[in-house]
Amino acid sequence: MSADNPAPRRVLPERPSLEQLRKQAKDLLRDTRRAGEERITLADVQRTIAREYGFPSWPKLVHHVEAVANNGFVLKPLIRPVELASGRDFTLANGTSVPTDDVFAMFVAARDGDIIESKRLVSRTPSLATVEYNYTPPIHFAVREGHLDVAEFLLDHGADEAYRSYPFKESLLTFAEDRGHDDLAALLRGRLSRRFALAPTTDETGDTALHHAAKDGKLDVVRALLAAGADVDAVRGDGYRPIHCALMPNWFFQVRLGEREEIVNLLLSHGARYSVFIAALRGDDQFVRDALARDSSLANFEDTCHHRVLSAAVRRGDVAMTRLLLEHGADPNLPEEGAPRGLSLWIAVNDRQHEIVRLLLAAGADPNGKVDSSGTPMTQAEAKDAALADLLRAHGGQKAGASERDRVGQLVQEGKLDEAETLLRANPEWIHADEAGWGDGILAGPARDGRHDVIAMLLRLGARVPRVSKWAPYYYFKHAATAAFLLEHGMDPDHMNWHRFTLLHHMAADGELEKARLLIARGASIDAIDDEYRSTPLGVAARFGQAALVKLLLDSGADPLAAGAEWAVPLAWAERKGHVGVADMLRSDDRSPRT
Repeated sequence: MSADNPAPRRVLPERPSLEQLRKQAKDLLRDTRRAGEERITLADVQRTIAREYGFPSWPKLVHHVEAVANNGFVLKPLIRPVELASGRDFTLANGTSVPTDDVFAMFVAARDGDIIESKRLVSRTPSLATVEYNYTPPIHFAVREGHLDVAEFLLDHGADEAYRSYPFKESLLTFAEDRGHDDLAALLRGRLSRRFALAPTTDETGDTALHHAAKDGKLDVVRALLAAGADVDAVRGDGYRPIHCALMPNWFFQVRLGEREEIVNLLLSHGARYSVFIAALRGDDQFVRDALARDSSLANFEDTCHHRVLSAAVRRGDVAMTRLLLEHGADPNLPEEGAPRGLSLWIAVNDRQHEIVRLLLAAGADPNGKVDSSGTPMTQAEAKDAALADLLRAHGGQKAGASERDRVGQLVQEGKLDEAETLLRANPEWIHADEAGWGDGILAGPARDGRHDVIAMLLRLGARVPRVSKWAPYYYFKHAATAAFLLEHGMDPDHMNWHRFTLLHHMAADGELEKARLLIARGASIDAIDDEYRSTPLGVAARFGQAALVKLLLDSGADPLAAGAEWAVPLAWAERKGHVGVADMLRSDDRSPRT
């Protein structure tokens, strides 16, 4: 036998159990350490056991056992997004660049349980332990697949135990518990309890009912919770306190507070901490002035929610306070939530606050600083205000992409489709550019806007919806009429994201009955199994309690037994999540298991 395929010294049973193999590994680790080998790790003994059974690595053994146990389902190779294509640079949160090959390798290592590769990559670039693509870090994959050693390593190197998945906001603890990864669940529970002092009123990411009531503007609920002893300053996993939720229900934009202003006063009367950031958000000029007189460094104060006092003043359009803070040394380029180079200039440009924009630029604000999924101040100015665009350009603002390509978008906005088409015919490579549509294809923007005229023009020129994208439910399937139009013109009804979560899975999760019918009528694979939940669309509908979708899928011939794991069978999901009506519907189907 080769080194890659060692001769087996033990034979797996006909129906091998992953839990039994994990127990073997833990027992061997315990016995080895008792014998004095303290430096032996779980990964070492897992590799030893795998080789005893004739497999070159523990992940290979795990995948074999899963295939046997799950009716032949085997996790396929991770889909490589076009934005992570080989040979490119990827900008990390700290502003440094790494090869996309390393980023993708980090995700693959975490998903496949390759602790050696994980350590090698992180030792070379520590930030890879927390790198994110489409709001998904390596810890997501490690926990999802039950790789205790990799998960613990990532947590020790900065991964956030309070992370929630995109787009369904699943906690890591929920991932582990749903999938039966008991050791991982215990690890996460221990870390979360130390961080949040978990109580019945607090979930596994520190979120409380008071956070929700404050954000939703429910004054009576806030009053009742405070009367019952709710922690007025509970800090959530993302750093938000209830008072932040009341004042900033949207972290990008200033909104009318309405009843939330009363909620803020109520929270403060119950002892909520009044920071200089909160004062700036409320326009409390005297408090801010007094604070700066005592300590000018407070001009750069960052509250627990990872927003700074300068962006609070800018958010309100407060020119005088913005000037005051800059005079005391406020740096507009310090990092904030979603904005490694600061949020103030982006807000000012978005709100067309010309005087504040000039103040910030004079203080050195970066017109090219990226803000989460929202471009840069420069791209905002180009789209919204020609005078601001000129001003930012004079301070080094750069618009990504060729100016002629930008001209296409301008022509479309002006309704000059014939001119846009002429320009595209002269430059056909733009139609298929990987970066078009934020990596989701040139048709993504027109689909989001419901522009069938633009879509038709682009289809004539050879544009196609890619088979894989990040945000199809919010772009290609945002409007039912546009979804139907795209399907009629060749869009793959099995369109999916990099987790093999198809559009039908997503419509099932969201309860989108009309759009699900469209997909089924166009031949979408009704029993496709995704990587994320190991479920069919029916399983996902059951998991999220979408009774109407469960009925539609059953009536359309979905298999109630199909799943990639026992815990992912539709009835198992419904029972675990407490969806009684859905569970009864599934039991009434002659093909469902009896419990």
